[in-house]
Amino acid sequence: MIKKIPLEKLKVGMYVHELDCRWMDHPFVANRFAIRNEGQISKIRAAGISELYIDTARGGDLESAPSVEQVEQAMQEEVERAASAAPPPLAPRVSTATEEVCARQLFSEATSVIRNLMEDVRLGKAVEVEALDPLAERMVQSVFRNHHALTGISRIKSKDEYTFMHCVSVAGLMITFARSQGFDEARIRQVAIGSLLHDIGKTLIPDEVLNKPGRLTPEEFEIMKQHVTHSGEILQETLDLSQTALDVAMLHHERMDGTGYPLGLDGEAISQVGQMSAIVDVYDALTSVRVYKDAWEPTHTLKKMLEWSPGHFSRELVQHFIRCLGIYPVGSLVELESGRLGIVLEQGEDMLRPQLRIIYSAKKRCYLKVEDIDLAREKSDRILSAVVPSRYGIDLGAFL
Repeated sequence: MIKKIPLEKLKVGMYVHELDCRWMDHPFVANRFAIRNEGQISKIRAAGISELYIDTARGGDLESAPSVEQVEQAMQEEVERAASAAPPPLAPRVSTATEEVCARQLFSEATSVIRNLMEDVRLGKAVEVEALDPLAERMVQSVFRNHHALTGISRIKSKDEYTFMHCVSVAGLMITFARSQGFDEARIRQVAIGSLLHDIGKTLIPDEVLNKPGRLTPEEFEIMKQHVTHSGEILQETLDLSQTALDVAMLHHERMDGTGYPLGLDGEAISQVGQMSAIVDVYDALTSVRVYKDAWEPTHTLKKMLEWSPGHFSRELVQHFIRCLGIYPVGSLVELESGRLGIVLEQGEDMLRPQLRIIYSAKKRCYLKVEDIDLAREKSDRILSAVVPSRYGIDLGAFL
């Protein structure tokens, strides 16, 4: 049986099934291994891991520990509570489908701008923040018209273009998040600029480390961590950058328990916008295909981020972020009780019953005639779970 235990209960003789963290954030070659000595436990502790999963069939047990199924059920219930507890986001001014045309063009244009900007930095040129102002304004206005269109499109990323697309995707998510937190429009534009620039320091990371198709060695990981410091050095030369924008860029790898980098800040020492950028950066990274991993589906990612808080993230802010995106964010693939698979197109008042584009039959393992349905009206069917598209070989981009 797979069980979740706190680190202080881990003993020699137990078998680690999963270290409850992003897989790149620990110093072990594998996620699964037997605990043979106290040194391994000390190494896990030093990595800032406070909880993990053990396999009782392959090692020692902790009778009182909850099973993985119990943890999953508890997280599902908490996600649903988080989505329904807060006031709903402001209603979109236009439909997702209408805004999608503009958002698609905007995402492509913004990716090109960030690609060119990073190339300029690589060549030693100064960052011209003024050039980002019109782009940030257009992104803000797109989110204000419909906060699902840009974030939904941004899920479709190319592995080769990930660094640039990630910056644009984080900007769209952060604009949505900042708006839900009541930021005024001028500050939201600064959030957008900081998000677009938040990984600019990666231009100074060697390509063999930045795009390595596998686990980084401890030495390589230390090099990768320097990108935040590089970002600070580059951006602090840009005199017109606001503190809000700097916080987004400089604090997105800080963690609430002090295990983040480069400053090792904890709790309230991390500004609100810094705490928000940490959540959004991890969410977008985990839901994206990378050279070394497949994408996690959004609902699973949101549940894991709840599980990792309050150690790594502000639990309250994670709950607000879930409310922004919905339990099944636009662009998610879900399986219905009928066996049909559909892509979430639009959120409704009931986040468990969104509008879907039906595309596939899980039972027959074949594509279906594309059909758009509204679960709020079609009461005979319901969502069972979110699904990873690669499980069925589905290319979401072909249907969005």
